[in-house]
Amino acid sequence: MMTSDIILVSIILAVLALILLYRVIRGPHVIDRVMAADCIDVIIGLVMVLFGCYEGRGIYVDLGLIVALLGFIGTVLISKYMEGKI
Repeated sequence: MMTSDIILVSIILAVLALILLYRVIRGPHVIDRVMAADCIDVIIGLVMVLFGCYEGRGIYVDLGLIVALLGFIGTVLISKYMEGKI
């Protein structure tokens, strides 16, 4: 039962990531593209956590958190660069 729930959530997240990929490619502004890329990073981290729950291994949870953290740091750096403080 829980396996089918994890698969369903993973499919929904994949569809959302594809929609966000469209926003990265066709975003009207740079900020839209950066925010969409950050959301994709968070979704990738979430999928890794879900995969870790599915497989029963904690290493994927750690990797998912690291991916989400690096995506956040990248977004902050890009925002600072666009603001002119770097």
